[in-house]
Amino acid sequence: MMSTGQRRILAAQQFWLALRGLRRRDDETFVRAAYRTLLRREPERDGSTHHIAALARGAAREQVLSEILRSEEYWLRHNLPMMPGEALHKARVEYIRNRVPSARVVVDLGGAANQFRAGALLLCGYRPRPETIYIVDLPDDRRMLGTGEPESGQHGSVVRHRRVTIRYLYQSMAEPLPLEGGTVDLVFSGESIEHISEAEADLVCCEAWRLLRPGGHFCLDTPNGALTRVQSPEALIHPEHKREYRPSELRTKLEAVGFQIVEAGAICPMPESLRTGKFSYEEMVHRRGLSENPDEGYLFYLNARRPPGEYTAG
Repeated sequence: MMSTGQRRILAAQQFWLALRGLRRRDDETFVRAAYRTLLRREPERDGSTHHIAALARGAAREQVLSEILRSEEYWLRHNLPMMPGEALHKARVEYIRNRVPSARVVVDLGGAANQFRAGALLLCGYRPRPETIYIVDLPDDRRMLGTGEPESGQHGSVVRHRRVTIRYLYQSMAEPLPLEGGTVDLVFSGESIEHISEAEADLVCCEAWRLLRPGGHFCLDTPNGALTRVQSPEALIHPEHKREYRPSELRTKLEAVGFQIVEAGAICPMPESLRTGKFSYEEMVHRRGLSENPDEGYLFYLNARRPPGEYTAG
């Protein structure tokens, strides 16, 4: 049986062999051969279309190979040990694909994705196809892990992706948005509310209420302060975090504005780490997925709804 180190070496060797052998082929042939080399199968239609479109937009072939190598299918096929960050990402993708409701108009707070112009929500596999997504984020040069390659550099810039119109609003998520109240179906905050102060989070909750139509949803996921304190007793887990909430604390904020919590759950449940007070990255990997108990998740999510009824700004 190969050791962990040997399996990682194998993955690196396959990457470079695939790249060297496929460099001169056209994009469609390249993608097909990459699937055959790394996954030992033909690409499905959506996967092939996704990769070919990325290459047409200027993505490097190394990026396509890296994406395949990071896939759960590749890791399982080659019995590779999954890293905790990858396990957490896959659990978040499951949450976004299966728990975030469909919407026609979306506001995504902190939703820019470096090197993917359509934003993090679509990158993570959000299944519905909204008419419009407003991505609210800082300009690239002020953004965490900024790449120096902004989407356009212009406030209000527009990107089209698979019949979805994506409009960028370069500003803090804690500032009022230049959008009419009662016109949005979904406000989404994916691992972003922990990056602003508690007072700013109160403003965000009120602004989400103003923007949403009656019956619209405010969906959030964020690190669970109960588990991050086990992981890091003396400090927040990231230098740019301002507040790491427990589920009950964020629920209280949302209900104080008037929201109804219609679903809550855990992303990467870690009940043993919580019970013993000893943080286990191995548990994060082996329990990757979702559960119905938000208190045991490394991240937790809340799906809050503005109750149906006549719209008032609040």
